[in-house]
Amino acid sequence: MRVGVVSDTHRNKDLLETVAGWLTENQRIASLYHLGDDYEDVVGLAGQGIEVVQVPGIYHAKYRDGTLKPTAWENVMGVRVLLAHSLEKDVTDEDRAVTDIILYGHTHKPELRLEDGLLYMNPGHLKGTVDKTTPASFGLLDVGNREVTATIFDLSFDEIQSIHMIRSETGLYRG
Repeated sequence: MRVGVVSDTHRNKDLLETVAGWLTENQRIASLYHLGDDYEDVVGLAGQGIEVVQVPGIYHAKYRDGTLKPTAWENVMGVRVLLAHSLEKDVTDEDRAVTDIILYGHTHKPELRLEDGLLYMNPGHLKGTVDKTTPASFGLLDVGNREVTATIFDLSFDEIQSIHMIRSETGLYRG
């Protein structure tokens, strides 16, 4: 199952729609996960025949007042995935103990890191073509029965970072 991962669109719906279109048409994603800032940016995407799951960013009023949960949990073919905007503010040690993949945003910097069987993925940002010297980017999770591949792409749809992992009962490991 393939899942698109985006974050920090900051009302740049043009970039979001371009990326979502490419992910839908070329990668055949089943779901799109939006990791906040701005929560409402994905409203029109549900009509594209994909599931949209989102969490709010730190600037959302309901994030700030606590009336909107800062995290969401998904199960992708038995892989436990936690969505959060801020890794530091929203993810607890208890969360880390019961998940396989943590998807987060906020920093606008793409990252793929495998640590103690846990994958951390920040897809970067879609705020603009460049934000604070960091080019825009987005992610793709490809979850299979035995393997998981996480990839980050730039706006030319070229792979800029990828990690291939083997699934086990104790977590994910480099394949």
